[in-house]
Amino acid sequence: MKAVYRNILFMATVALLMAAGIHFTQEFRFYNIESNELFLYDWSYVWDMICQTGGVATLLGSFLTQFFRIPFAGTVIVTAIYMLIACMMGRVLSRLSGSNVMKGISFLPVAFLFLCMENDYYRFQGHVAFALMLAAVLAYASIKKEGLWRYLFGAVMIPVLFHAAGSVAVVFVASIMILELHDKGIKGLLSVVYPLIFCLVAALYVRASMVESWEHALTPFMYYDWPSTYFFPVYAWSVVPLLLIVAWIAGCIKLKPSVVGSSVLLGLALSFFLAGNFYSKVHSRSYYRMIQEQYWAENGEWDRIIETADRRQPTFLISYLNLALAQKGQLVQNFRYYNPQDLSSLMYPTPNLKTGLSLQSNVYLAWGYLGSGRKAAFDGNVVTPGSRHPRQLQALIQANLVLESYGVAEKYIRILEKTLFYRKWALSMRRFIDNPEAVRSDETLGRMYSSLPLTDEYARYDGMSGDMRDMMEANPSNHILAQFHELYKILEEVQR
Repeated sequence: MKAVYRNILFMATVALLMAAGIHFTQEFRFYNIESNELFLYDWSYVWDMICQTGGVATLLGSFLTQFFRIPFAGTVIVTAIYMLIACMMGRVLSRLSGSNVMKGISFLPVAFLFLCMENDYYRFQGHVAFALMLAAVLAYASIKKEGLWRYLFGAVMIPVLFHAAGSVAVVFVASIMILELHDKGIKGLLSVVYPLIFCLVAALYVRASMVESWEHALTPFMYYDWPSTYFFPVYAWSVVPLLLIVAWIAGCIKLKPSVVGSSVLLGLALSFFLAGNFYSKVHSRSYYRMIQEQYWAENGEWDRIIETADRRQPTFLISYLNLALAQKGQLVQNFRYYNPQDLSSLMYPTPNLKTGLSLQSNVYLAWGYLGSGRKAAFDGNVVTPGSRHPRQLQALIQANLVLESYGVAEKYIRILEKTLFYRKWALSMRRFIDNPEAVRSDETLGRMYSSLPLTDEYARYDGMSGDMRDMMEANPSNHILAQFHELYKILEEVQR
């Protein structure tokens, strides 16, 4: 019983340390991940996802990430997944080694999965797929090795896992081959049939265009939206069969209890050290700062943006600071303190396409620059992995209601009505459909409507300065745009 209590205390301590590290390094990234794959409570959507290669992992991942918008929920969910992965990995390793000597090093795959999130093009689907793969390996290891039932399970699970979780099935194949060789020796060579089954399944999926290419069928590129320079998913995949082989060798050596205990601590320390060391090398402070400011701007926390501003920050971060200063009525007098004397610093693009378009839609719609704001929101929604960015959909709904494109607005409203956290907001927008008077009387929509240029022109030829002038003539009370317009004129005079 004491051993059980020690194990519980050990795992609880590790979980708390892991949660603290995850929250400290990824708190605002979770809010960004939440917008990548919007989960819809709609049977047609669920069925479409299940029919896609890796769709079950995507579906489960998006179901979990919808809760990331709740403070601390992302930390709790990701910590739970990491602990589950480590526990399953530990169970398989203990079966091969015959002891707990590998219990600490079982956290090594978790360390590399944690580092995957530093790349904004990596999808959380990859985490869920990895957990599904280990669950399949553990289930395989739990079947009695005598008879053909285990072979039958492996042969069936390969196509099932490939379809449900994607290319991570290749790790499952390598792992169960090692288990067969460990348990049956030379007879385990019959497991060579597993790679043949996998290659056949992958070839069929590639030929049927259900998988983009062989690279996606065999590697972690299936879980990226853009070619990645980070190889942490490869490390996480490679380390699983490698640890199984090490556990096999450790099982052939008789170890003292003191050595086992020391190995557990050393393995755990190595996992945490690698996670921290690699994190310090690949972490982008400027990008993390960008998604911080994006979250604060979307929630109206303008003081936090101003209070944490740093004159040394990259120029593309200036845009949210300018908006925050304008919201507080401080833009003109404080601009030269924070900004270079450059006209383009009013609206810098960002190195990341999705966050850059989110920035543009946020700033433009705050100005009342409706046409450009709607375009940025539409483009930002398109480049989102699931093509359903909740904040951009909200912006599109508002912009199209103001422009009296009620059919388009209703299309986006129907999408958000199928979500858990945006349904109430979407339902509240229905009262504006075919009701221009309600639009004009609403505080937010009315401000946008009042800023529409009186000329009613879609093609603009005078540049941003001319657009600002027309919007100011239409709505002189727009204090945010008024500050940008005044500053724009000052900077134009300086540059002449």
